[in-house]
Amino acid sequence: MEAGGNSLPSGPDGVKRKVFYFYDPEVGNYYYGQGHPMKPHRIRMTHALLAHYGLLQHMHVVKPALARDRDLCRFHADDYVSFLRSITPETQQDQLRQLKRFNVGEDCPVFDGLYSFCQTYAGGSVGGAVKLNHELLKVHERVLYVDIDIHHGDGVEEAFYTTDRGKYYSLNVPLDDGIDDESYQSLFKPIMGKVMEVFKPGAVVLQCGADSLSGDRLGCFNLSIKGHAECVRYMRSLNVPLLLVGGGGYTIRNVARCWCYETGVALGVELEDKMPQHEYYEYFGPDYTLHVAPSNMENKNSREQLDEIRAKLLDYLSKLQHAPSVQFQERPPDTELPEVDEDQEDEDGRWDRDSDMDDVDDCKHVSGRVKSEYLEPKDT
Repeated sequence: MEAGGNSLPSGPDGVKRKVFYFYDPEVGNYYYGQGHPMKPHRIRMTHALLAHYGLLQHMHVVKPALARDRDLCRFHADDYVSFLRSITPETQQDQLRQLKRFNVGEDCPVFDGLYSFCQTYAGGSVGGAVKLNHELLKVHERVLYVDIDIHHGDGVEEAFYTTDRGKYYSLNVPLDDGIDDESYQSLFKPIMGKVMEVFKPGAVVLQCGADSLSGDRLGCFNLSIKGHAECVRYMRSLNVPLLLVGGGGYTIRNVARCWCYETGVALGVELEDKMPQHEYYEYFGPDYTLHVAPSNMENKNSREQLDEIRAKLLDYLSKLQHAPSVQFQERPPDTELPEVDEDQEDEDGRWDRDSDMDDVDDCKHVSGRVKSEYLEPKDT
């Protein structure tokens, strides 16, 4: 899982939380190709900020296991997973029909290590969800997915589109260019408060795509990092088990800033604006600060439009069946999260921030300067 973690509530907002952080040091090595806006290197930059702001010692750091074929096939079609496993840059010209069928090409290119990248990325999300369930020793009847990425979260929506778990329970909020913090929160908080009241989820997945930030290469919103993080802060304050995952974000220095700051929010730790020296420090010049000012772009979302959207959605929510029931599973799915015994010393000795860890099949807790016990954030 990219910057963030699953924050388990233990009281009012701002007090002790247990946070797990899933990170694979290999993930930043993958490369989509020249000119492609998606840069996995942004995850490594985020991790460096977390390390130098001292946040790693306040979290339980876990290297996720790679998602197995059977894990991926719980949702994706077998032939699609088989295609991803076999396709390479050298063989793609021989599979043009399959490329078109699976919509793989310019936007979603074939690159070296594509399948292992998918396994790594999915493994972090699956690992976070399984860890959250194991911590709570339960299965959640209802899980709420919230997406603050600038793009429509149509993948998750479509996954449940034809089922009674999704019908009438997908809420889209149309926004125009240039929306700022105040306008965004005037919708997000009342609408999400009503969603929580009606849907009563046992857990929340919050997708923190950073392409809704001001100055994104592809996005056209005008949110500050604090404005974006206010969504994390609000969902955290509701004291429902929370899984934070990454998403879009194409101005990579701002993605790293955002996900570092939001990890601090998950921990209840406020970070200094002045950025500590670290290996990617020059990316953040000339100011070398955690926060950047929004632009002066026009907010095309008028107050009247926002009021109308909010009123319509709140009215729609008020007419929904409260806490819809679903068929309850007797046990969690047989996706497992292998763990290293927390009391067992790591044979590797120390963790070097600048080197990659050895590949392991199971989840491995990072040792050395990252404390293996749970550290509760100090009052700030």
